[in-house]
Amino acid sequence: MLLSQNFIKDPFVVKELLAVSSINSNDLVVEIGPGRGIITKELILKAKEVVAIEKDLDLYQSLIEKFKDTKNLKILNKDFLNWNLPTLPYKVFSNIPFNITAEIIDKFLKSTNHPTEIYFILQTEAAQKYQGGEIETQSSILAKIFYDVEILGEIDRTAFTPKPQINISFIKFTLKNQDLIDQEIYQQFRDFVIYGFNQWKADIFNAYKKIFSYQQFKLINQKLKINQLKPSQLKLNQWFDFFDIYQKFAPVSKKDLIDGFESKYLRKIRVRI
Repeated sequence: MLLSQNFIKDPFVVKELLAVSSINSNDLVVEIGPGRGIITKELILKAKEVVAIEKDLDLYQSLIEKFKDTKNLKILNKDFLNWNLPTLPYKVFSNIPFNITAEIIDKFLKSTNHPTEIYFILQTEAAQKYQGGEIETQSSILAKIFYDVEILGEIDRTAFTPKPQINISFIKFTLKNQDLIDQEIYQQFRDFVIYGFNQWKADIFNAYKKIFSYQQFKLINQKLKINQLKPSQLKLNQWFDFFDIYQKFAPVSKKDLIDGFESKYLRKIRVRI
């Protein structure tokens, strides 16, 4: 049974997309959901090694037959979300199933070995939310901890089968030269951001009023001037400053409201990608 996915069908489009990437003969590349192998066929010509993860058994068997003589390709019949990521340096190039975009990107963000570059074919709406800009999203803030995010362009919908009803973009995530946050507090920071975005309040003051006292918020505003801003109006450096104050001010009893927020409540809340 074919899983829900819009497959790219035009090899020329794939060549164009690969031409604007930095993938070369030294790279290990992971492809998620290779489908019928249109992208795979071009990747093996560019990369040193390709690992293609295909969950659908029929497609997997077809790929095994199609590429049976290819030496630099490993095809795995796995669910990518349950697959262990490489321990060596690697890049990612994929036309992923749109319905699990957030889960796939979260897997990379939570990894201790981040891919140096990620190239994804995504719904334009989702790509814009990860890129962020004047208005940030939960997704853009969490991605920008590790990556510079850039939409490289749109892709003609006629290049896909079935033809999607929404616009499609090509997006690049480039790993930053250094970590902006220590790995051991990443999950705490992540929970802190997710908590704020999912309170559905008008501003930071109201979103976090269960965490900080009124007097604490007066001090926060003196230093950061953020009380009346929406979570989407804070830039990454402001989130870091706000989180630093939270680490110092909030008592353990109130930190429990946020600690593990993602794992406790994510299934009950429509998380914004």
